[in-house]
Amino acid sequence: MIATGDIIFGLDGLGPPKRKRFQRDARQGLTWPTVWETDKHESFPTNRDATIELKLVFGEVVNFDTPKPSRLIERILRMAAGPDSIVLDSFAGSGTTAHAVLSLNRQDGGNRRFILVECEDYADSITAERVRRVISGVPAAKDQALREGLGGSFTYCTLGEPFDAESLLKGEALPDFETLACYLLHTAAGVSIDRAALRTARNDGRFYQTETADYYLYYEADVEWLGSQEAMLTEQRVQQIAARNEAEGRQAVVFGAGKYVSQRELTERRITFCQLPYELYRTG
Repeated sequence: MIATGDIIFGLDGLGPPKRKRFQRDARQGLTWPTVWETDKHESFPTNRDATIELKLVFGEVVNFDTPKPSRLIERILRMAAGPDSIVLDSFAGSGTTAHAVLSLNRQDGGNRRFILVECEDYADSITAERVRRVISGVPAAKDQALREGLGGSFTYCTLGEPFDAESLLKGEALPDFETLACYLLHTAAGVSIDRAALRTARNDGRFYQTETADYYLYYEADVEWLGSQEAMLTEQRVQQIAARNEAEGRQAVVFGAGKYVSQRELTERRITFCQLPYELYRTG
């Protein structure tokens, strides 16, 4: 073992004998003796390396302070996460965490997933764009895997207008139709949709369709209107919705300030009514 280098006597060769252990031989889950220990032939990744890495990915200098090198994040993930972990980065910055996750998956066939959160205005142009590029491939990369593309996919989402439920209940700062419709649909059906798609779907109150159900909302961002008959589920509206349900074999979910038809009758016509918060229209 001395001859093969598996026994060492300290850096100066005069210390007590110790067995040399290699990272490749460590079993999963064992505590690492030193977090930042590196092979003597491999330099430890630094912020300078990260700056060069960003330039490589984008093909030009990216004005970004203190980026992190992907090899550093890979090292942390190897120690702290498993091959099927979900990795959350609440301050995503230049997108290094996603880069590292995709790289590790490419190396060991893992199924790690990532969630990145970034509130700055470069979230799309730098953070998400970096992820797009490393997925599809960076032609100038020396690493073959990165040059060919690390593979994988992700969904880029943005937050909509702020929605304050307390203000809604008080009839203050009422949300517009699109914001409320998106919120109600997500709450009732767990579905997220593009606001823009609703603007062309407000005829007769129907704002969304699935294979089996229609969603309706009778609403205007006006307290006085919400206290009027226009905001109610009337018998005429029920007849129209019921006729469509019968003709198309569908169900309907209706959001409104109130109704003039009993829920028992609505149920018979395959209509579910969901009343908007009482305080919303009471002040009208």
